[in-house]
Amino acid sequence: MKDSVVKEYIKVKTEGILNLEILCNEYDMTAEELVGFHNRHCGLLELLTVSLPKYVEYIYIPSEKYKVRDVRLLKSSTIELPEKPSDKVYGVIIKFKPKNLQIHYTIRVKRTEAYIELIKEKTYINNQEIDKIIEQLFEKAEQVLYPLQVSTNKNGELKSILNNEDIAKRWQTECFPKLKEYYQSEVTDEIIEQLNQAYADIDSKKDLFSRNTFYKLFFMPVYQSYPYFLKKDSLDIYFSGLSRNVGYEVEYILSHEYTGGNRIALKITGTEEEDMFNKNRKKGKVELLYKFNQETNEIFSINGYLSTFEKEIEYMIDFQFYDQNRS
Repeated sequence: MKDSVVKEYIKVKTEGILNLEILCNEYDMTAEELVGFHNRHCGLLELLTVSLPKYVEYIYIPSEKYKVRDVRLLKSSTIELPEKPSDKVYGVIIKFKPKNLQIHYTIRVKRTEAYIELIKEKTYINNQEIDKIIEQLFEKAEQVLYPLQVSTNKNGELKSILNNEDIAKRWQTECFPKLKEYYQSEVTDEIIEQLNQAYADIDSKKDLFSRNTFYKLFFMPVYQSYPYFLKKDSLDIYFSGLSRNVGYEVEYILSHEYTGGNRIALKITGTEEEDMFNKNRKKGKVELLYKFNQETNEIFSINGYLSTFEKEIEYMIDFQFYDQNRS
């Protein structure tokens, strides 16, 4: 008899004053069902009412309801760096406001035991191919980077460019002479010379990658431990429309449960730090949602935005990054 009773319910330890609404959502029960079941199995001092929740150390949950939810619970508050080799193609869409500018492209991310290799495809602006001279110059010069082989720190941050010499060679032999010949003006000469200095040793200039929204967000230090599924940190994002970095105080919030698509969900939210540019003015915000594959911990998608204000005008970067296979 005792064994059959034990199997009927699971005692779940509570934290603080009982929140019936949250518990009902978690275990797919109405408040009346949950309180009624609890009261049938608890001690006299643990009795609850629907209208007046109180502190109890444990709540009694039907075993079947508990098991259904337990399958969906993360068993660890640490997201480990992916280790398995993989080869994926992602779509990237970035929108900039108030310019109403959108860029999109696809990028292949190949993960090996030794490095991550990235190959970026053609960039489109507002769904059109690039047609302005300066933008074309940068697009042609950027392709020299690829394939780009990088290593990361254990938390996922970009550490070093591994094929530095190959990139320098491609620039000198394949790109630099053609650009010098094709683009001949005072402005383009200055740009090409700056690129020439950067490509001579791109690893020493890798901090420039942090100004690129894709590289900044894809190589965020998201592979770490989240005590109590929460962690506070700071974040800097470069706004090209303002030619400056914007700092935020943020919280990393790791969901206790897998998403409906069996992904690990990590939300990053925060508010712009006060500085000389925004003192006593509106502050921007961060709202980003990272989803990871449950088995491999690879990033499945990143969606959200970052904002700031300049002379009461809101500047926003809307970012979408998604596995094109979506399986």
